[in-house]
Amino acid sequence: MLTLNFLLALFVQQVPLTPAPPPPPSTAGQKVVVCLHGGATLTVEDPEFGGFIDGRSGDAVLIYREHSFHGQLPVKTISRIEFLPYKKRKPFPLKVTLRNGEELNVETERRNFMEIKGKSELGIVTIKHPDPINTPLKLTTRKPNRKKDLTIQYLEFPAS
Repeated sequence: MLTLNFLLALFVQQVPLTPAPPPPPSTAGQKVVVCLHGGATLTVEDPEFGGFIDGRSGDAVLIYREHSFHGQLPVKTISRIEFLPYKKRKPFPLKVTLRNGEELNVETERRNFMEIKGKSELGIVTIKHPDPINTPLKLTTRKPNRKKDLTIQYLEFPAS
């Protein structure tokens, strides 16, 4: 019995241990700096996007079109998105600066709004672009004037 225990202990010591695989890269800790039309800036951590930017943190994508080309661009490759002046009944024009310095002039695809939710120094915030709640309530048969409801000038995605 003693010999069997000795052989079993020897066998267990000689089995090479495989190292644990490294953890997958985390999207936690992602940040976006939002510059509002009043000039105020707000840093949002772990943002969740909806609209023409869709997804969570580093997995979010910008859904865009450039002439007849339609595409999706991962947010982790973007350094800055500037919202150019809005034209009535047209998609939002955007100036996208990539991390490598390249600039793209594109338009939003399908959805004409964007929403950012996340933690900031003010607490949990939701920012809508355009924000229909900021306009005074009035009864009308006309469509809302989105130009008056714009809230965001640009988004900046700092390198993490």
